Amino acid sequence: MISGRLKATAAMPVPGSTAGTAAVPHQAPGPDRHSTGGGRRRWEDGPTPTPPARAELEQQEQLRRGIDRHPVCEADDGRCPTLAVVGETQCAEHLGWPLCPGHDGHPCTARTRTGNQCATCQDEARYAHLDAALPMTTTDDGTCPGHVGPCGRAAMPGDPYCARCRIASQRDRDRVIQEWEAVRDAAVATAKAQEAPQEAPVRS
Repeated sequence: MISGRLKATAAMPVPGSTAGTAAVPHQAPGPDRHSTGGGRRRWEDGPTPTPPARAELEQQEQLRRGIDRHPVCEADDGRCPTLAVVGETQCAEHLGWPLCPGHDGHPCTARTRTGNQCATCQDEARYAHLDAALPMTTTDDGTCPGHVGPCGRAAMPGDPYCARCRIASQRDRDRVIQEWEAVRDAAVATAKAQEAPQEAPVRS
């Protein structure tokens, strides 16, 4: 009896069909991918757009601003191979800038606009002053040597000091640097005032 019902059910037509088979909805054909007329072109029709490289974008921005990344010194009829100073058309030597006085008796080949120390020599002088003003010792057992006295706490990873002594050391370091820069700036100001031409007194 069950077998007979299954055979009868299988023989019944599917809804929406006329011959016992399911009807497939009709779909309109899509536009030809190679067609160029009529509607919108598909992305396959042309090359895949490639974003410009970062270096190219930087170069375009600099050209827009009128900046030359590698200006060459214009002295000696353009035969000077040295790059020009930023914002100038000639190198520091042809501009007549004096040599950096160097640091700790060592001469320096860099030139500065004012004749003061270059940035490299200033950094070396700063670190030398810090080493002299705030000498630091290290230990072999991984303990903090202390900043102003013996400590003995565990040092931080990659740091000879513990957290407490590191904070104290940084505070003293900032103070020493501020005092050193104040003395340096005062000496530079005094030297400039001495080099400035003395104005003739005005006679009444």
